[in-house]
Amino acid sequence: MTQLKPGVYWVGAIDWNIRNFHGYVTHRGSTYNAYLVVDTKTALIDTVKTSFFAEMMNRIEAIIDPQDIDYLISNHTEPDHSGSITQFLNQSNATLIATPAGQRGLRRYYGENLECVTTKEKPSLFLGKRTLQFVPVPMVHWPDSMVTYLPEEKLLFSNDAFGQHLASSKRFDDEVDSAILMQEAKTYYANIVMHLWAPIRRALTTLQSVEVDMIAPSHGIIWRANPAQIVNAYTKWVEGVWQPRVVIVYDTMWGSTGFLAKAIADGVASQGVEVEVYKLGAANQTEIITSLLDARAVLVGSPTLNNGLFPTMTGFLTYMKGLKPRNKLGAVFGSYGWSGGAKKEAEAILTATGIDVIPCDLDVTFRPTTDELQRAVAFGQQVAGQVTQS
Repeated sequence: MTQLKPGVYWVGAIDWNIRNFHGYVTHRGSTYNAYLVVDTKTALIDTVKTSFFAEMMNRIEAIIDPQDIDYLISNHTEPDHSGSITQFLNQSNATLIATPAGQRGLRRYYGENLECVTTKEKPSLFLGKRTLQFVPVPMVHWPDSMVTYLPEEKLLFSNDAFGQHLASSKRFDDEVDSAILMQEAKTYYANIVMHLWAPIRRALTTLQSVEVDMIAPSHGIIWRANPAQIVNAYTKWVEGVWQPRVVIVYDTMWGSTGFLAKAIADGVASQGVEVEVYKLGAANQTEIITSLLDARAVLVGSPTLNNGLFPTMTGFLTYMKGLKPRNKLGAVFGSYGWSGGAKKEAEAILTATGIDVIPCDLDVTFRPTTDELQRAVAFGQQVAGQVTQS
């Protein structure tokens, strides 16, 4: 039994084996966090993915008879949090509460006859000694999203904000390796909510007006020892703070684009600027985007195939465009046989993403010559200079 505060319990589930979360590589698994607040009235905050319903119920039943739970709070409609709602309601007499958008979404998933009271009707709940306050945070992931605040305990149930995909037998930040925890929090932000920086910044501003000494997210570890650590990290990330670092992402068909990538990296490194090089296929897009979150520049290399981008690069650029990394410089290089096309397509995508494109004439025929490799080194040095001066 895991108790966060007197009468407040974690009753979620641990998914040790999940390795792919809609395209996000979750190599450390995840959790689906649900929380039980026991008072004169009792509330369950969120449920778990459908296949983990029994695990959640076992934890609840160790604390209270599910029939004695009065309210079920849905902070978020996505099925990893709402998937067990109908099963739970079938075994309890609880009243379901969600935002108006949440009500609409839940009914689309689980049937138009689903009974659900909205936060417009009940913006807060008095449980006896304590209160649950519902704060809509639209587009802090989905339009229906809200957070739930327990002011008497200064406890924020933060929904998908401040979470991590991290399976652990431990529940709190002071019980796990801090470096791993912050890396997984960074990975989560970069690959799930980076493009939502504006609504997250608004939510952070709202958060400044309340006292919080514990943050309980919907995935991963609960922040009890140092919640300011993750709030400060989010503040930095939403502002697009960057380091003088260059990320090179490429794929190659017969090695030519790879030769250019390594020569450019040598040029960047020769100026004392940190550079990271990722070959698609050898590295996954989750780790590349995480690295890119606080880098200043992204350089993209692709061979031309059928007058267009190499398929792996198309997939990566589509993924990156959706996440809209901020405050980035970018450039495109590559190689082709009898006709080009990849470079022009990639530059258009970078521009559409909001990346400031640096002109680059490294689009070589077949294999790069010694002179072209020297120009690649010089281009890397140029980028290093722009990264350190901007």
